[in-house]
This record gives sequence, structure tokens and C-alpha cells, in this order.
Amino acid sequence: MQKLLILFSLIFSIYSPNSAELIRGAFIENDNDYIYSFKSPKLEPNKIWLNRVQSISPKIPVWISEDGNRISIKKGINPSNKTIQITLQSHAINSSDNLLDLNQIQLIGTHNSYHIAPHSSVMNLIRKVMPSQADAIKYSHRPLTEQLELIGMRKFELDIFHDIKGGEYSQPLGAIMAHGIKWRRNYPEFDVDALKNPGMKVLHFPNFDFRSNTPNLIKALHEIEAWSRKNSYHLPIMILIETKNTNEGSTTSSGIFGVKDFVELEKEIKSVLNLSRIITPDEVRGKFSTLNKAIRTKGWPSLYKSRGRFIFALDNQGKELESYLKLHPQLKEALMFVSSPPGRPESAFLKINDPIRNYSTIKKNVAKGYLIRTRADSDLIQFKNVDYKQMQKAFSSGAQYISTDFPSIDNKDSNYSVKWPKGGIGRLNPLFSHSKKMHGTVLEQENFRKLVRVFELKIP
Repeated sequence: MQKLLILFSLIFSIYSPNSAELIRGAFIENDNDYIYSFKSPKLEPNKIWLNRVQSISPKIPVWISEDGNRISIKKGINPSNKTIQITLQSHAINSSDNLLDLNQIQLIGTHNSYHIAPHSSVMNLIRKVMPSQADAIKYSHRPLTEQLELIGMRKFELDIFHDIKGGEYSQPLGAIMAHGIKWRRNYPEFDVDALKNPGMKVLHFPNFDFRSNTPNLIKALHEIEAWSRKNSYHLPIMILIETKNTNEGSTTSSGIFGVKDFVELEKEIKSVLNLSRIITPDEVRGKFSTLNKAIRTKGWPSLYKSRGRFIFALDNQGKELESYLKLHPQLKEALMFVSSPPGRPESAFLKINDPIRNYSTIKKNVAKGYLIRTRADSDLIQFKNVDYKQMQKAFSSGAQYISTDFPSIDNKDSNYSVKWPKGGIGRLNPLFSHSKKMHGTVLEQENFRKLVRVFELKIP
């Protein structure tokens, strides 16, 4: 009996989420990297370990090998502290993750994920000037963490204004007109300090439709990243970026995002997220001559490789797209995918808003290997009429990321909400054939066995 208790205690300590094993060692040097090899406990045949870095000190890029048995850092990185501390979170997930690719599942996310409906006093001002637009912006989203944790959103859409000097959006005219100099009393979420700093600001429309549950891109990414670190088994999260024109603040005279603006945008992304946590065009392209050829031939990374990671995409087309491709021809060394016409060298992701009008187009391009984002609803039309036709078309079209303004029933004016028929976070894409043993697979669940290890590793 005593031996059984000791064995049980050992197993519990290995898999308990509250315990962490401390491992000390040293990297071994090869031509390009410093590498540390390690082993994980054996699992039953239908399980594999998913290893994800939870924290790094000092903060440097770290990679985990595909087989999950090696930690590596690039040579040339010279942190002041020669001992690196890496907390590794490992989850025992289904081995079927290696049978699914990123484009063979479907996920739901929010449209204008930061948006909070204008205050009623400001809404009255909007109705006087743009009555047709007022109803279309009468929706609010929960904070980003709640969207991830409570309602299972796995796609965000952020509108970005580049505020070079800082403070450009810290004194919204509509709020001052509606409430006077003490307008801030009515906006508890308004973060003036964050808005005074230069950088990428997150809002829908300056001065009037300005309310946001996150003031800038840095804070938004920190919030998403913090949740991701704690839940590193999550399905891949798409972050769709739409850059907005501004009369002041952009680096171009036209106010349209230019090359320098995109350089700053990518700097902000990289300041928060380790590059290894982003599924980049370079990774998907691999050794193929173009990204388009890669997704039509090899396809996308496996679900196993994609868990706990992010995929960024640019919503804009036109001149903004031209500027981004000027910065990254064929998306080489780019952080974001772009919605470029099918067949072009850089084309891998498509934004197709209307799944009713473009139903056959979406299905055809999903079958060819493209990753597609579409919408279940727009402009509150489906919400008002409790109309699910567009949602149903979006689901059956095979589009991998589906946007909604109403992911849960938080509004008393309608029972409309967008969720999977059988519940859960994500589902198998109906356009792909899956083996019988895959049916009923729960793609994301909280009760994966977890192992936490802290590595203290010396650099030679």
C-alpha cells in the first residue's frame, strides 16, 4: 500500500498543473544554434506531448523542436545573463493532431473585437449626421480575455490607427460635445495614458465611434498573449489587422498606411510575441518557390504545430496592400498574410465577406488550399431579424475563420447568436474527409494532462 501511495504521489506531482519540476543543465553548441535535449514521460499510444514555452527570462527567441525533445536558441543572441530560465508547459493531447492541418478545422471569432457601442448621448449626435450608420455600430464586445476564456473566440479583428506623436485620439470630440469637460466620467474604460503615447491605436472611428475595450495594439497583444501562455494548448488564433486612414499621424501625406507605418506595426507585434509563436508566411512557404504553390501543394502546418500560436493577416487591399508587399515582396520575412487574388505568388489567405453571394467561390478556394475568413452577420441585419441563413452558409462553406458581432446572447433585443450546432470551440471542417475515429473529436478541452518544467540552462 505504501508503495502505491508513493507511486500515486509521483504521478500526481508530474501531472499536477500546480507543480513544476526544476531541471538544470547547459546548452550544447553546434554551427548555428545552442541546443538542449530532454525527455518527457511516456504516454499511451493515442497521446502525444504538446510542448509550449510559458515564460522566458531573459526574453529571447526560443524554439522547441518538432519532436518536442529539444530546446534551441540562435547563436548571435548574447543576453547579459548567461543562464536562461525557460518554463515549459506540456499537454498530453490526442495524436490525431498530426492528422489534421490548420485549414481543416473551423473557428469562430469576433468582428471589430475591441468595439464598445457609443454612449447614447454620442449616438444621438451620430444619428443627426449619419443616421444610416448609427444602427450598424450598436454592438459591444466583452474584453478580449473574456472572449477567449468564456465564449471561445479564436479570431480577433483590430482596426489600427498609427499615432506617431501620441495623443491624437485622447480627446474625442463627440464625447466632449455630448458631456462637456467632465466627459471621462461616462467612459470608465477610456485609458487616456495609453492613448497619449505614440504607437498603434485600436478604435473604429475617431471622435465619435471611439470606444474600445483595448486602447492600443501593444495592450491588446499583451492581453491575448497572457491568456495564451496560460492555455498554450489552444487552437490557432487569427488576428486580422485593418489599417485605417488618418489625416494626422501616418508617415504618408495621404494618411494611408505606408511602408514605414508597417515597419512600426511589425515592431510592436514582435515586441510582445516571440517569433516562434507566430505562423508566418515563410514557415508555410518552406522550400517552395512561392507561398501560393506551397499551400496548393504541401498545405498548411498541422494542428499539432499550430496549437498555442497566432496567425496574423492584413484585411486591407489597394494601396495598403501594395505598401506591405513593397516592404515584403511575396511576403518574404513578413509577419502577416494578405488577402491577395488567388493564384498570385503571395496568395494564401482570402477575405470573402459574404458567404451567401460567394458560397461556391469560398468552397472552391477552400478545396484548393486557401485559408478563408468570412462573416456570419453584418450591420446588425441578421441580429434584428434573428436570421441564421448567412451563418449557416458560412459554416457549410468550409471557411476556416468566421466572424460575428454576436458570439453570445448578451443583448436583450434579440436571441440571435453565433455558435456551433453541437457547441464547443471549433469543429472539423465539413469540406474535408476525416476518418471515422476523428468524428466526435473535441478539438480543444481544458482537461488535457499537464506537465510543467522549469529549465535553468547555461549558454557556453
